[in-house]
Amino acid sequence: LGPLSTEESWTLFQKHSGIHDEKYSASFDLLNVAREVAIECEGLPGTIKDAGSSLRSKPIEEWKTTLDSLKHSMAKWQIFLSFRGEDTRHTFTGSLYQALSQGRFKTFMDDGGGLDIGDQISPSLLNAIEASRLSIIVLSENYANSTWCLDELVKILECKKLKNQEVWPIFYKVKPSDIRHMRESYGKDMSRHENTFGINSERVQKWKSALSEVCKISGKHYTDGYEYEFINTIVEDANRIRSRLQIRNRYVLE
Repeated sequence: LGPLSTEESWTLFQKHSGIHDEKYSASFDLLNVAREVAIECEGLPGTIKDAGSSLRSKPIEEWKTTLDSLKHSMAKWQIFLSFRGEDTRHTFTGSLYQALSQGRFKTFMDDGGGLDIGDQISPSLLNAIEASRLSIIVLSENYANSTWCLDELVKILECKKLKNQEVWPIFYKVKPSDIRHMRESYGKDMSRHENTFGINSERVQKWKSALSEVCKISGKHYTDGYEYEFINTIVEDANRIRSRLQIRNRYVLE
């Protein structure tokens, strides 16, 4: 099915946003914003349904925020997953990726090709971070062992500051205080990086600052229990902000 016409888009959007429901007294301004949102969805049925459903009964301010995001977004991905492959690729992060994908979130998860080969992070990963709405950082025991992961973290926090990107840290079987104060595996890994690159190297200082900063962001903590239940809470949280994660996506046609 190809893109819908303007009127078809508007009809579908009205159905899912409920903008003409009796309980929803739509103002003239809201109707104008709604029409613009429908247009900015570029005739893509999946995007129209997601945008309409997520904005249903929401205040006009949230509609305007979504409209602004659609107008100015060059985002390709809704969610970027930052993780240490050897820790969680085939377990927690793999399951999280599957759950997000099943929830119809366009999610970037590195396939492991070339991971940690060489000293510098892949440009494709940096581009994927910049082109995402939300970054989920799975901070596991050996996350700081990887210079690539640390470079990802620095880039993610830059995008948070400069592009207002959403950032969710997941403390997976690690304590935020151990990360912040460089204890346990995080202390050992940072000491090794200091020996390799120099204790006063700019790169190491950026990593330390990023690790300290990410611990100040409200996140989720996993220690034990059923992982699928914990993962479901992450997907539920993502659904609650779906309107802020809208992207112009040619792959959501239904």
